[in-house]
Formats: sequence, C-alpha cells, structure tokens
Amino acid sequence: MDTQARTELLRQIKNEVVDFKKSPLYAERVKNRVFPVIGEGSHWAKIMFIGEAPGKNEAATGRPFCGAAGRVLDEMLKSIGLLRSDVYVTNIVKD
Repeated sequence: MDTQARTELLRQIKNEVVDFKKSPLYAERVKNRVFPVIGEGSHWAKIMFIGEAPGKNEAATGRPFCGAAGRVLDEMLKSIGLLRSDVYVTNIVKD
C-alpha cells in the first residue's frame, strides 16, 4: 500500500470514530467538548505504544500520551535515540 492510500484509509478510520454516534461514549464526549484520541506518529512505524484509555488531558487535546505520561514517554524514546514521530502512539479505547 502506498503512502497516499494508507493516509486516506487512516483518515477514513478517524472520521468513522469521530462520527460513531452509537458509541456509549459519544454523548459524553460531545457534552464535555472533548475529542476522541485516535493516535499519532508514523503510519509506517515498526514500534507502536498502546495505552489503555485516554485521560483528561488526552481527551481535551485529542492527543495520546500528553501531559506527564507523554513527557515520560518522550524521555524514554530520547534515551534510545528515537523521536515520538518515529513511532506510533495510541490507546486501545478510541472514543
């Protein structure tokens, strides 16, 4: 799969999660004006970090592993010569 096709497929998945109104978390997310946390990083990464569920900071920004957890992750990655953009970071719970 080429880069453009992969990017489009991942965009479609993101849009499905954002628009998934049958999710038990959808109404709560809309009511609190928070975002689903899809994931970020390289779509070609060989390393993926998966958290359990987004916390308050993650929901507020729509970014996984932000705040204290993100700082720890970034420092761990730095210690082995990687950047967050070299890996893919997400949560098992998306919405």
